[in-house]
Amino acid sequence: MATPGEIVNTDLPLTNEVRFKVVFFTPNLSDNSLGRTYCLWELAQELGWESTIVSPKSSEIWAPLNGTLFAQSCFALESENTQERSALAEADLFIAVKPLENSFGVAYDFAKTLGKPILLDIDDPDMEAQLSWRQPIRRFARGLVHRHRIRTVRELRKRAKLVPTVVSNPVLQKRYGGPIIPHVRPDIGSGAEHISDKPEVAFVGSNRGHKGLELLREAVANIHKTGITLTVTDVAPMDAKPWEKWVGTTSLREGLRIVANADIVVIPSLDVPFAHGQLPAKLIDAMMLGRAIAVSSIEPMPWALNGTGRILKPGSVEDIEKALLELAEPKVRTQLGNAARRHALETFVVPANTKPFRDAAYLAVSSFTR
Repeated sequence: MATPGEIVNTDLPLTNEVRFKVVFFTPNLSDNSLGRTYCLWELAQELGWESTIVSPKSSEIWAPLNGTLFAQSCFALESENTQERSALAEADLFIAVKPLENSFGVAYDFAKTLGKPILLDIDDPDMEAQLSWRQPIRRFARGLVHRHRIRTVRELRKRAKLVPTVVSNPVLQKRYGGPIIPHVRPDIGSGAEHISDKPEVAFVGSNRGHKGLELLREAVANIHKTGITLTVTDVAPMDAKPWEKWVGTTSLREGLRIVANADIVVIPSLDVPFAHGQLPAKLIDAMMLGRAIAVSSIEPMPWALNGTGRILKPGSVEDIEKALLELAEPKVRTQLGNAARRHALETFVVPANTKPFRDAAYLAVSSFTR
């Protein structure tokens, strides 16, 4: 019998002769954690598997995915939806997205009750963040204040070692093992040609404190007289500048349109614990669309970029300015954008990741003992 995390070479042809029924347990239908579930759902769709997505939190769908085919398969667990209940009973495999109480914790209990195999997906350092990874003093303080919550997280970490696991990047693989299933994207073609010498910079995705948007704003403000502009997918703040365009929360399609028409995508993440181990989906989108890209030197972003963009010192406005001025040259953007797209087509498209995802699912099912 295979051990958890071990990959079995099934040597089976990549066909759809085995059509699993899978249930994805996602933490919250209304926040950006649903984006990772969407990636795994895309792989299941490619394999011809029947998929249902459930969550104990919220029945509202995260705005970028609302109204999509994917959203039609999403249900809140507190509902009495017969389709959802039938999917749980008939599932061949439960897939828990993120090692959180609202996903893995719930999935683990359902799996134990219904006698189902389970596969755990870890795409962010969620448990490390809750346990104040890399911050021993804060970890001690949180342990005193949030004892019940910390006990729950530690119990989830123990359970995570008992089930097969997949991860989104090498940083998490070193910690948890399992094969890498990165954020995947379909190939929708390359974005706009790089012809402008007054480039538009895009910051697309959720705006959280560790992502360094304020540094990017400062850098653009310092050089805006060159004609450079900044587009942000968030609500405009009180101090919004004339060279900034704030477009609010967007749909997935609109977000991709913004990236496709932008000249430069910058991900200036700060050197804080939660940033380590994160693979932003917007980085993959930018690579697929052939954009010129600059990211902080925080893994796994340099791993994903694979030398096809510029690497920034975390927290350095000067580094951001330097990169933007270099990338203002259309020929430089074209060269880097083409290289990024080639690498993405080899690494992050759906077909390139279908077999390892299938093999991980087969392992979870074949190694399961009731």
